[in-house]
Formats: sequence, structure tokens, C-alpha cells
Amino acid sequence: MQIDFEEKDHIYSVNGDIASISVTELLAKHGLAPDYSKVPTGKRKQSADKGKEVHKDLENIFTVAGYEPKTEQGIEFKKWQEKHIDCGIAEQKLAFEYNGLIIAGTADVMAIMKDGSFAVGDHKNTSKFHREYVSWQVSLLDYFARKLGKEKVNGKLLNWKGATKFYCFHYTPKLEVQELDKIPDSEIEKLIDDEFNGRIYQRKELVVDPELQSKFLQAEEFLAKIELDYKQAEANAKKLREEMLSLFENQGIESWISPTGKIKVSYVRASESIRVDSEKLKREQPQIFSKYQKLIKTKSHIRVKVGEEE
Repeated sequence: MQIDFEEKDHIYSVNGDIASISVTELLAKHGLAPDYSKVPTGKRKQSADKGKEVHKDLENIFTVAGYEPKTEQGIEFKKWQEKHIDCGIAEQKLAFEYNGLIIAGTADVMAIMKDGSFAVGDHKNTSKFHREYVSWQVSLLDYFARKLGKEKVNGKLLNWKGATKFYCFHYTPKLEVQELDKIPDSEIEKLIDDEFNGRIYQRKELVVDPELQSKFLQAEEFLAKIELDYKQAEANAKKLREEMLSLFENQGIESWISPTGKIKVSYVRASESIRVDSEKLKREQPQIFSKYQKLIKTKSHIRVKVGEEE
């Protein structure tokens, strides 16, 4: 398979035929990519030009022996790469053909990790991290690579066994490595089939038992009401506590007990304490900050927002 890319017009050709659609265009068409149309053209061009410079720097880390990155993003990624990646390739062009529909794209990183696992990753310099979009990108490219089998791409055999790790290397500008969930093959195949048949892909909807749904909604609405009542009560109590504080200070009293004896109030004098300014430390001494960081694991959970219908 011969895959070529014309950067100026963003056109892929596969074995001499122009690809039907790129991975980026496919995801945008089906509502799986962020919409940048409202961003001013000048700003988009400036970001694109900067992105090309950074991507070339990141690519050179894999392709040029002994290469020393020029950008902050490149320096950050090389540190991570040396620690985690055994060997890898950058800017790997891939394509997939389905009944004459040709989809093509480029994997920023395809690597074998130091633990022997296979990984696919994508570099992003956007201000916001779009998890679903990047998950689709890397999952599609991994799918294309697996479907190659023994077929060579531009004269080279990938022999790709399939990734078990999927990454977004998000630069803000400091590197934040986001591990992603793989999009199931069944959903990838549904997207491709929808594109072939002229349908817009519909995300899977969560199937909820009616009884569970009823109980869940009732519980969340009840909790939301309690939380609202609590916030109002807290604001009222805070105001009244300020008034009580004034009385303590004006009268020189140290403690007070309510007539029922249920509530005891003590006066706490103003004091000073020393704390570490973590943001300043991170900005001015990043190596020291990094040295004393620790990994905090959280359990999977859902986030619930209760409010009026739009």
C-alpha cells in the first residue's frame, strides 16, 4: 500500500487514488470532533502554523538520531519518551478501504512501550482537551493498522498486533499525558458503515431500566433540593456568625453557650500560618515540584448535574 499526503490541500492518496475522506474529516462530519469554525481565521492559521512547527520537532525525536528538541513541547515529550517508550515511529500514514470507500490518516506516535505493550498516541496543542475526539482518532488508526496484516505501507511492514494503550499528549504548554479508552471495533465499524451508506453516526445511548431511572431521578432531585437548602442556610449562618463575631470582639468575651446548652461558641483569635504556594513552586521550580508529586488514584464515578431544562 502506497500512501501519500499533500499537506497544502490536506489530501491523501492511496495507491494512486485520492482518499474518499480523512480521519479528521470523518470525525468532524459525524459530530465526533470539536467545531473550530467560530475561531477567527487568522487565529486558526496562527495555531496551525505553530502546530506544524511543534509536530515537526516531535517527529524528529523518533526520526533523527541524537536529536535535541527545539520547542518546550519537544523537550517535555522526549523526557517522557525516554522513560516509557522502548521504540517507536512518528507520523505513520495509514489507510483503510471499505467497499471502495477509502479513509486515510496519520498516527503521530506508534510505539512499543518498555513493558512490551503496543501504544498509539496523538499530540495536541489545543487549549482544551477533547477526550472523545482523540479517543476516536487513535482507535481508528489502531484499527487501520491491525487490518493491514502482512501488507506493507510505503515499503515497510508494520506487523501491528494492536494497541493496548492509547494516549493523548496534551501540551498546555506543559505536557499532560492523558490515557484514553479504546473505542470498540463494533462502533468503529458502525461509523465506517454509516459513512459508506450516507448516514450520520449516532452515539450509543445508555440503556436504563425504567425502575432504576425513576429511583435515580427522584434521588438526584431530592439531593439537589437539600444541597440548595444547605447553601441558603450556610449563607444565612455565615452572615449571622459575622454579627456574633463582632459581639465577641467588642465585648471581649471568649465563649458563649446557648440557653438550651446545645450550642457552644468559642472565640478564635486571628493568627498567621505558613503554607507552600504550590502554583508558584510549579512555575519557578518545576523539577523540585515534580520530584515531590505523588500519584492519587480515584475510583470511576459519574458526575451528575441537576438544573432547569434549557
